[in-house]
Amino acid sequence: MKVLLVANYEPDGQNSMLAFRRVLERELPRLGCEVRVAAPSQRVLRFAPSERWRKWFAYVDKFVLFIPSLVRQARWADVVHVTDHSNGMYVPWVESRPTVIACHDVIAIQAARGMVAGWDVGRSGRLFQRLIARGLARADVIACASDLTRRDLLSLDVAQPSKVALARHGLNDEFAPLPPAEAQALLAELGLRPQEPYLLHVGLDLPRKNRRRVLETFIALRERAAAASRPALVQRLVFVGPELGPELAQLAQRHGVADRITTLQGLSHAEIRAAYAGATALLFPSLQEGFGWPVIEAQACGCPVFTSDLAPMNEIGGEGAVYVDPDDPVAMAEAIEQATPRLAELRQKGLANAALYTPGQMAAANVAVYRMAIEKHEAKR
Repeated sequence: MKVLLVANYEPDGQNSMLAFRRVLERELPRLGCEVRVAAPSQRVLRFAPSERWRKWFAYVDKFVLFIPSLVRQARWADVVHVTDHSNGMYVPWVESRPTVIACHDVIAIQAARGMVAGWDVGRSGRLFQRLIARGLARADVIACASDLTRRDLLSLDVAQPSKVALARHGLNDEFAPLPPAEAQALLAELGLRPQEPYLLHVGLDLPRKNRRRVLETFIALRERAAAASRPALVQRLVFVGPELGPELAQLAQRHGVADRITTLQGLSHAEIRAAYAGATALLFPSLQEGFGWPVIEAQACGCPVFTSDLAPMNEIGGEGAVYVDPDDPVAMAEAIEQATPRLAELRQKGLANAALYTPGQMAAANVAVYRMAIEKHEAKR
């Protein structure tokens, strides 16, 4: 089977989507597929006169200059796999071939329809999401990353249920425990010391990522320990993501923990593994996800996980996670304290759960979807 993977534009910096494509590119040949990758090149973006114009110049690269190349490359394929639903507008250009589009989540479509509190989408954004939804509807098969994404997509009435399939995600890269000495050496380079156990959060500074509650939970852990005259379970809070915004920085300052917060950006894969492996726990109280990769990444590295008692987190974390109310930082602090005696058990259960989400499993699920798309495409003739 000849598979054309339509990948993301690298300057957009969508690292998880780029990793998803790389894993498929590596794993699909092991299942007998011949794989090529088509992606927009950076051609006019470098001539953008200012930051304000970058988005529009990138659109020219992605949605004008790339199209002739995409159409030519699609002629080679038995199936075309658009690896990110955000590129749904490519589907009409390749629908002469069987088409699959990966749907990682429908959060932006929901926001464009006014369904996400606190997320205001402008006119161009609403138009963009309508084009994405139209591309989803025209694909032969939509491969959803999780049960939740499939349910949400169906509830939006974007596409016929018969073309919506489940191709559950797996790990996007090699995540596994690091030898302690190797992990500590990498953490030392990041300024993290063994004598300062830390609570970890991985994610962007978006409202749905719930960073404020992470900080408030860390504050609650320290204040509860001080009130009980005992050492705090964690001495430091580590955010893998952007620097704290002014509001959170002021909150940390008011509670006297500003000097105990570290933010890390631009980590190598080995450093991310070390961050997971060295953490006392990952706190991931997200309010909305399509899949929630940090949950299984942390588990695969032997890191105990505390995450929202919401789908899809409570669908993928299995017995290797503790599920918490993401709106209650005191309750999250209590849950972490209560679980302390069984952190080793959580590590083992997490490793067992993460083993269910291998890259090979993800690739096999997508091959099954490709066959489904070919059958549906042939039936339309």
